[in-house]
Amino acid sequence: MQPNDARPWLWLTETTTDPAEKRQYLESAVAAEPHNMAARRGLALLAGKLRQDELLPLGAGIQPRREQSPLDAHTEQRFVCPKCGGQVEFDIHTQKVACLYCGFTQEIEPQRAAGVSEQVLDFVLPTARGHHWAESQHYLRCASCGAGSLWEACQSALSCPYCGSNQLIESEETANLVDPHAIGLMEVDEHKARQLVEDWLGKGWFSPDDLISSTRKTTLRPAYYPFWTFDGTLELHWRCEVNEGDSDAPNWVARSGVEYRLFDDILINGNRAISAKEVKAISPFKLKDIVEFQPQYLAGWPALTYDIPLAQATLDGREQVIREVRRSLHRRVLPGKEKRNLTTGAVNWSGMTFNYVLLPLWVGRYRYKGQDFTFWINGQTGEIGGDKPRDRLKAAAIIASILLTIVAVIAFLLVLAAEMGWLTF
Repeated sequence: MQPNDARPWLWLTETTTDPAEKRQYLESAVAAEPHNMAARRGLALLAGKLRQDELLPLGAGIQPRREQSPLDAHTEQRFVCPKCGGQVEFDIHTQKVACLYCGFTQEIEPQRAAGVSEQVLDFVLPTARGHHWAESQHYLRCASCGAGSLWEACQSALSCPYCGSNQLIESEETANLVDPHAIGLMEVDEHKARQLVEDWLGKGWFSPDDLISSTRKTTLRPAYYPFWTFDGTLELHWRCEVNEGDSDAPNWVARSGVEYRLFDDILINGNRAISAKEVKAISPFKLKDIVEFQPQYLAGWPALTYDIPLAQATLDGREQVIREVRRSLHRRVLPGKEKRNLTTGAVNWSGMTFNYVLLPLWVGRYRYKGQDFTFWINGQTGEIGGDKPRDRLKAAAIIASILLTIVAVIAFLLVLAAEMGWLTF
């Protein structure tokens, strides 16, 4: 009686213990309603892609994160030179792991992340690791600003890649971690970053003339920051009234339909240290150039962990997609027709996948006349965004000059018009 209702098929799965029969019911439920999460998860459980003990109890929601406590010892992986046992780091110029002491190098074979299958959202979101804040076994927390970062074991003279504090403490281990799937390799070294900063500080009509000379002590800290990307399909129902008549005799007729939108690589910030506005200022990132994550890429480079969990990130991603679709909906729905009272209704999401990506950033800080300013550099493209002081006198002088120019132009046009006889006084 209700061929598009998945619920009867789901109810039938509870009446049998036969895996083949249960699979048949679940497949019928998915056929009736392809975006039904319960049916998709049931098939994932039968196929072994998801374990029952990983699922959160129904209604459990997001649990508060336990308090962190320092550890007496740790078992982190450490990258050392196989020849001399010295410290190694990943060289962004040669794309190799290099020893800082004996010169030994080792090549890393990059694998394009495009060849890595994205993670199915329905299989991770109902588990604890989809809701909990990541506390990696390689995790150090800053006691000053609270940012979490990943470092090699036994490394000395560490400082927070965000605020620069050296008050880092070790965190409790946890299994509730979504591992990085891909990484965008750093392409901007410190020398290039400082050149970009100097050029950026010198730009702008309202920038103080002494800004560059007064900010010689600019601090720069590199790190890989966490981001989520989402792909999928949106199905948005709409209704409106369309004028089937003309402007003199309008005939408003009710219409409804469905708008479909495929979305790809919706980028959502994974750490509150940087805001969505700041991310937008240094976007876009080269997401098509990211490679499959390998721990060796982090040798000598810190990486911040995420404090915006997958559950929250997927809501932010959906909100972004919905906002973009609604912005263009009036133009896309029944083009060329006069419309009114356009509203949206039910929203369905299907085929949603995600990736946890580490992207390279430089965070910089400088002080000008007793005030602190922060800026960010895209480690792939060199794009800079952030705060800069304004010279109020300079700004007032420029605005006054523009206004005087406008007045002069208007006066000239009036005089010219009078001479040509176009105006009489």
